[in-house]
Amino acid sequence: LGIGAGAFWDAIEAMGGRRLTAGQAVGALEEAIQIIREIWATDQRGGVRVKGQYYQVNGAKRGPAPAHDIGIWVGAYKPKMLQLTGRAADGWLPSLAYLKGGPADLAEMNKYIDEGALAAGREPSAVRRLLNISGQFGRSDRSLLNGSPQQWAEELAGMTLDYGISNFIVAADDANTIEIFAAEVAPATRELVAAERVHS
Repeated sequence: LGIGAGAFWDAIEAMGGRRLTAGQAVGALEEAIQIIREIWATDQRGGVRVKGQYYQVNGAKRGPAPAHDIGIWVGAYKPKMLQLTGRAADGWLPSLAYLKGGPADLAEMNKYIDEGALAAGREPSAVRRLLNISGQFGRSDRSLLNGSPQQWAEELAGMTLDYGISNFIVAADDANTIEIFAAEVAPATRELVAAERVHS
């Protein structure tokens, strides 16, 4: 389940939601994650009870139970949201296009996630690191994720090794891009990462 604190406040209000400040949105999201986890916890007795600042749940029935484990992935970019991700989420899912400094921003952002996890008594490795990516394939290597499949593989392997990104989600609706990624980039990235880890 990929969720965030809300960034499109006009649309949220248009659908009956409340406009919140950035700080309020972080608090509301943390409460929402708690409620979602409680609803899914059908092995627990009694109804769900959460007396939050933003949401109150007074004995709601649990369930239905998910057919399989569902991770909660948070799209986060700023320190408070990143720390929340470390405290309460199963995964972190930012988009490369929103990182002003490019992949190098991931190092600083990871620190906040790790701090949040440790403060909550969790191992930082419990938070999966994912990344939404997009780009173009071409014969010549022009810029980040704008070149050959081999260039993509090398850049993605670097992000895995340097910043702990374990999954890449390609934001594309073009069948050719998806096929090239699946057939060439993904296997080559795995090989590069495996080879580097053997030598480390």
